[in-house]
This record gives sequence, structure tokens and C-alpha cells, in this order.
Amino acid sequence: MLNWRSIPLGSLPGVKPVFIVGAGRSGTTPLQLALNMHPRLGVYGETQAFFVYRKFASGPADARTRQVLNYWTPLIAGCSPYADLFDDEGMRARLASASNYAEIVNQIFGTLAAREGKSRWGEKSPAHIFRLQEIRSSFPGAQVIHIIRDPRAVVCSSIKAFDQGQLNDWNIYRVARYWLRCFKIHAQQQSETARGGYMLVRYEDFVLRPQETLQAIAAFLNIGFVTEMLNAHRVASRYVQKESSGGMPAHHALTEKPLDASRVQAWKASLSREQTRLVEQVAGKQMQEIGYQPAEKEPYKPPSMRAVYFSTRWIAAEGRRIADKQARTPYWALQRMMESRDQAQQTPPARPANPVPSLDSSQGPKRNTVGVRPNEEPEQIRRSGT
Repeated sequence: MLNWRSIPLGSLPGVKPVFIVGAGRSGTTPLQLALNMHPRLGVYGETQAFFVYRKFASGPADARTRQVLNYWTPLIAGCSPYADLFDDEGMRARLASASNYAEIVNQIFGTLAAREGKSRWGEKSPAHIFRLQEIRSSFPGAQVIHIIRDPRAVVCSSIKAFDQGQLNDWNIYRVARYWLRCFKIHAQQQSETARGGYMLVRYEDFVLRPQETLQAIAAFLNIGFVTEMLNAHRVASRYVQKESSGGMPAHHALTEKPLDASRVQAWKASLSREQTRLVEQVAGKQMQEIGYQPAEKEPYKPPSMRAVYFSTRWIAAEGRRIADKQARTPYWALQRMMESRDQAQQTPPARPANPVPSLDSSQGPKRNTVGVRPNEEPEQIRRSGT
């Protein structure tokens, strides 16, 4: 029987995980490492867990467990010192018996935290800022920490990390618009603040006043501040996703050093006056709402034709992104059906009580080799965004 259904998302109201989100290059990793130093809280990432849950089949359990292990094993080996997490037969059995995706995620991260003697877990994937609906559906008690950074600094850091440092106008405009998308999520989450489900943290406050900021976060999480949270750089290499070579990614190299206050204004040495004004033209109103002041009093107005060109190109890029996103669901459904078909073909039929001799008993069962199972996603999700 072909299986095309994905595992249900599910819900675990009694679990209160912590999720760190934000625009890429906003300081999510240093914050994750700091919180992970707490004796009661283990925070791990980046897993993109809620972008991929539709990859996994609803059943049978053995096929779904194989899919889960194929995806999660390299991730856990890269973001924690526990590459052997899934070697335990009991762990595999618990994953197989999970009735929904929330149980699988809770089982994986809960076991990681338990290995370190911690009672609570958290996850850091910046782009999960666009999956808060799925996260809150799975874990109604989740607490979300959104770390935000000056968009001019985000532009510089993102382009340096992911665009070979090409500070051209299009890259600047594109990243500034991405920052704006993330900011709009903040506006939508204000209702969660009152019930203790959402907290906004400025990167600049974290870097300039780390103890005060971490004390406020600890109070929000109701876990109490410990001074060891200020020394996360000492163990950064154990909890940051590695490159394929096993080394620390260049864009995370600073996580192995203490927080550097000079990073707050570093963007000023990289952006020209016109480039700075371009960022402010895109996100000036929103950045001022949270305390980031423009470099100049006069608002920037780019040439009309260039503004039209940027806007049109952005709309086209957004269209491609949305189309790619929508294509993943049917693609994964097709993948699940083909995998279930292959599995059924590999399972030998039950032998009848009184077998009838074959007319040609010299030949073994023929194996159907029609069709090749797809083994790649249509698009790899960038860790800096979606």
C-alpha cells in the first residue's frame, strides 16, 4: 500500500521548550551558547525542525524511524557532543512509538538535555521565526526569544558570511527586506508577551550589558541567572554546527571568543553613506521603533527608477521562494509513496500453507527496478533564512 501521508504535527501542552529565533546574523548563536551554559537548560541548533516535518511518513513505524534517523543523526552529531544519541535501542524504540512529530522532537531534545543532567530543552534556528505557528501548535507552552540587531549590522554580517562580501546595492536591499520580514513577526507576537510566551532582546544590549541582559532572560524563563552563562565561548566548538570537514564555520569563528562590544558599531566601517541610507530607506521607520537611529536626519530617497527595479526584483524573488516552499509538500509526498512502494517490494510475501510448485522453480523472484527514488530536496534551506 502506498503511503503518502505525513506524520501529524501533534501537541504537547505540558512541555515548555525555549526557541531562539531572529534574522540570520543577529546573535542567535552566542545567545544559544550562553543559555546552554545554564545547569537546567540545554539549547541546541540549528535543526530547521519545523521546516521539514512533512518529510516524515505517518507510518509504518520502521520506515518513519529510518527517515527520522537519516535526517536527525548528522544534525545532532554536528550541534552537540552526542553523535551516538541514536545508537541506543531504547531511543530508537521511543521514536518508533511516537504518534506525532511533537513527540519526536521532544524525545530527541529531551534526551540530549537529560544526558547533561538538564530538565528543560531549547532549540535555535533563526528562520524558525517564520514557523512560530507550527511551534506554538506543537508546544503551546513554548517560550520564544527573538533577538534583533541593527539592520545595518545585519546587512554587513549577512553579506560577509553568505555573499562573499559583495556589498552591492541589490544584496543590501535584499537583506534589509529580509530583516523587515522578521521585524513584522515581532509586531505580530506582541499578544504573546503578556502571557510570558515571547520576549524581544536587542543584540546590542546583549553585547554591551551581557549580565544584565541574561538576568532579564533568565527571569523571563524562570530559571535564575548563573555567572557561567557569561563564559559560553569556552565550549562553543562543542555546540555549533560544523562544516563538512569537521571544522568551525568561518561565520561562527567569533563564538569562540568573549563577546566583543566593538561589533556593535562595526557596520560603520563597511557601509558607505549611500549604502547606509539605502538600508534606512527600506527599514528606517521600523528600526527607529526599537531604538536604532538613522545616521542622518534627512530620509533617503533613491532615484525612482532604481527603487522600482529593486522592488520588482524583490517581488520576483519572493515569488520564487513561495513557489519553492509550496513545491516541497507534494515532493515529499511523492518521496514517501515511492519509499513505501520500494519497501513493499522488498518484503517477501507470506508463504502459503500448501505451496503450489512453480512452473519454473529454477528462477528466483524478480525484482522490480522501475523508478528511482528521489534523494534530494528541491531546495536546500539556507540557515540564514527561508
